[in-house]
Amino acid sequence: MSIGRRAFVFGALALGATGCATGALVEPGVYNKASGLNVTLGRQWSDLTFMLPNRPPNVRMLSIDGPLLNRLFVASLAPGESLVRPVDRDTPRPTYRADMSDTEAVEFVIDCLAAMQLEAPEANALRPQSMGAAPGVRFDIATRTAEGLNIAGTALVARTGDKLRVLVFIAPSEHYYGALLPEVEQILASAAAA
Repeated sequence: MSIGRRAFVFGALALGATGCATGALVEPGVYNKASGLNVTLGRQWSDLTFMLPNRPPNVRMLSIDGPLLNRLFVASLAPGESLVRPVDRDTPRPTYRADMSDTEAVEFVIDCLAAMQLEAPEANALRPQSMGAAPGVRFDIATRTAEGLNIAGTALVARTGDKLRVLVFIAPSEHYYGALLPEVEQILASAAAA
């Protein structure tokens, strides 16, 4: 491992520990802070939503080890809303439309990840998976940070009425993704529109 990569990993670990210490702790059980979307958490997470720049409404960010090591986005979006907000007025952002096809909803999530400064995010292994009673689409994510750290992820999107319910989990592929995936699978299986 190069010195630059070691410095990045050490910095990520330090920021991760600090981020969890300052976030609001979320106890195991039903989590319903993303207006209209409930998930069941099997263990304690930290709500680090305050760290999202210009936080969009109805988007929450949870983490166990800090946002550079693992992030779970829980969102309930109305038409015209996004998982991200632009840094300034001149920067376009992906927005949800009620008439999006399932494929376009997946592309919308991928475009949001690109807007989060992740490099060349890709969706693969699209497959049907319900979110409660609503039919949805599950897919895997492959991307990397600007520094070259490989990131893996999984996501589930489903529409109820004109709202898009979104769950996205991303983490470095080397350890954190695989270590937390069994728990994330249970969270995705528990998701339901409120």
